Amino acid sequence: MLNGLKKRGGMVRKRARIVWYAGCGIVLTVSLLVLLIGHGGKSGKPVAHPNALEAAWSVRVPERALDTADLAPALSGTMLMIPQGRWQESRGRMLSIVDTRDGRLLSTLKNSEDKFAPLGFSDGVAFAVDGKLGLHAYDPANGRELWHKTAFPITHQSSDAGGASLLPDSGLVIKSARHGFVGLEPRTGAVRWRMPAPERCEKATPDGDPYEVATTSKHLILLSKCTGVDAKIEAVNLDDGDIDWKKTLGRWKKSAMLNVGRNTFSVTLDSESRLFTESGREVRQRQPDPQSFPLPMAEAHGVTYFNFGDLYAVQTDTGKTLWQRSRPEHMYSSDAISLSSEVIVGDSESSNPALDGTYGSDMTRTSVGDARSQGPGTSNLTDFAGKQSFRVPWPVAGTFVGVSGKLLIVRSEEEEGTRYTALRPSRRASDAEKPVALGGAKRTDWPDACGLLSSKFLSKLGRDYIKVPLASSRTVLGTRLPHPSVCRFVTKSGADSDIFSVTVRWVAPSAKAAQIYATSGVPWGCEPAPQNRCLTAEATNPQRGVYLYTKRTGLALTPAANATVASGRFVVGVSAGTNEARTKALVRRVALRLSHYADPDRTP
Repeated sequence: MLNGLKKRGGMVRKRARIVWYAGCGIVLTVSLLVLLIGHGGKSGKPVAHPNALEAAWSVRVPERALDTADLAPALSGTMLMIPQGRWQESRGRMLSIVDTRDGRLLSTLKNSEDKFAPLGFSDGVAFAVDGKLGLHAYDPANGRELWHKTAFPITHQSSDAGGASLLPDSGLVIKSARHGFVGLEPRTGAVRWRMPAPERCEKATPDGDPYEVATTSKHLILLSKCTGVDAKIEAVNLDDGDIDWKKTLGRWKKSAMLNVGRNTFSVTLDSESRLFTESGREVRQRQPDPQSFPLPMAEAHGVTYFNFGDLYAVQTDTGKTLWQRSRPEHMYSSDAISLSSEVIVGDSESSNPALDGTYGSDMTRTSVGDARSQGPGTSNLTDFAGKQSFRVPWPVAGTFVGVSGKLLIVRSEEEEGTRYTALRPSRRASDAEKPVALGGAKRTDWPDACGLLSSKFLSKLGRDYIKVPLASSRTVLGTRLPHPSVCRFVTKSGADSDIFSVTVRWVAPSAKAAQIYATSGVPWGCEPAPQNRCLTAEATNPQRGVYLYTKRTGLALTPAANATVASGRFVVGVSAGTNEARTKALVRRVALRLSHYADPDRTP
């Protein structure tokens, strides 16, 4: 499968490692909700130069992902497997499988073990592992278990200590120190073929591994890399275990690395990188940056697409560069690059979302400061002709999970559940008054952050407040606004705890959309905190549209009072520097006032 899409930057060297974290769960029920925008763009034709993302569907499970086990969901081209908590008290855990084409719940998988994690999909079969390292195969259409095995244990440890799984399109491969490589038939579990692992090196390699292995859609790619010996690659046919082709790559000294895309892969020996298609054709391409290495994505219709610091499209048979697109300034080289069936997606906000379950942009989205980093998550969209749209906003907050077919999948935490939303690339006509970067809202729809609170209200707070607009906040997602979107309220005299900030985070297309966005943007946290990684609990909801919480910020993880408010179409944030009782009371009072901004005659 596209396991390389699940790790930040696609820098996947060992596939399908499984991360186990303990968590607590509740009874699962699944409800399907249509979110925000309808099914625009239903035509089967590719979207011309997409510059917008619309919500195609959303699935909400009434249990927070961080509370369940903090496990990564699994994606295929047509299905999503969601990890869930206990289906009955002390009765094990469960997984839900959703058809990503329409958001329909297909089946629910149950296991009596306390740990039960999604592994992935292959040849229309869903795979999961239990707490005793047993491997289970299911029919996703009805949840029926097809078979299970314990003979080939799967662990998240290194390949020398246990086993690992590889899930290409057409089968399942188990790698373990005891068995070498074993190819299994997906629907029956029958052994298709066996192949011993390469022998250990006479001289230890710098990283300690004698080989690296990963899978494309149809091959197991094996890179043998013993020190002082020529590095070699072998492409093993997943149907019968035969070697379709092999190549000798030459000597190396310090580093040897294998990076795999769907049907392309690259091998980097020291500072030299070579890019190959699944058939063994080498795509010759000069290396633009000696410090970088190519991250392959796919080869289709005679064109190979890969990320080499910049994005490249290369004619496969000639190696001719068809186009090269620079990486946006805000997008780091390690940011996730994914390939849907229609566009190349650059996730420019979240960090390693598929694994850690937390929100990479929450630390900035809910902090005092620039609204440019406090808006919704965004993605960069590049069509196959090389036309780009930078920082296309999502209609929800959350983290990027991956792509499935034509859709981008985003995960959002909510007060009592987790929402998975499918975003469809679309085309919105350019409009100076309604720029696409603002999700179709008018520039003039964005209010002046300093004007949200009247002088009369500020005087009631009992402090001599001065409004300090943040000039740089007049630019949001590259769009110039008529007013600053961030305003600090400071006192001429008094304690720092009296200072607070108000940020217009987003202007949604409707009040309902603003409510959903605000809910999904609150860092709800988790109870209990797994391995001290969850630092955003204590969220409360005193009235509809107002969310108060403690956010830990800075290197010292200092707690600070915060609020998110949905008022009409506006999503507004309130932030303060401490979490003292008086500061929390101040933030609460300001948040309640802002909740009535759309109806100024009502004063709390």
